[in-house]
Amino acid sequence: MIIEKSDFPNRQIVKLVKGTVVPRPIAWVSSIGKSGIPNLAPYSYFQVISSDPIMFIISIGQGVNVGKDGDKDTLVNIKETGDFVINMVSASLAPQMQKSSLIFPKDVSEFDEAGLTPSKSQLVTAPRVEEALISMECKLNRVMELGNFNQVIGELVCYHIHDDVYMEGDKVNYEKYDPVGRMAANYTYVRDLFFPEEI
Repeated sequence: MIIEKSDFPNRQIVKLVKGTVVPRPIAWVSSIGKSGIPNLAPYSYFQVISSDPIMFIISIGQGVNVGKDGDKDTLVNIKETGDFVINMVSASLAPQMQKSSLIFPKDVSEFDEAGLTPSKSQLVTAPRVEEALISMECKLNRVMELGNFNQVIGELVCYHIHDDVYMEGDKVNYEKYDPVGRMAANYTYVRDLFFPEEI
């Protein structure tokens, strides 16, 4: 099958693309705005885009529950404070991550709804997820509107890793980390590793 751009309106091309570019890592973004209410939401349009400085990109689209200027609460908070935290999702936290993806009123914190603990960060105003094995504090670099998404670019300013997950030589123990990813509308475990010499 070949689907050219002229045929896109007649197909669910977005579903095909989301089912193709997998597994996608999940940025579990915590933020806080002027309201003082911590926000937490997962985004799977997420990637590392630079190593010097270390920078990430998170694509935030429009949602049903939008705030100021039509933006999601996460984006409103990031614009107000200029920072956020990317918490990584381990399998043990997948139920809480899914819970935080639901729509709640602006005056309700996803931390409370998911039974998670907001923990004070070192260098940013946004709280971390205390239960997350890895969290990365970020300062906002810029927000770019591309298509129907806002591209949030942030620079890493502080990295948190649980002692059980850290390995000598600045490596990550994946058995302990046990990350999950996004497969189209579903989730996946990332557990079966193979090495270059096995290819």
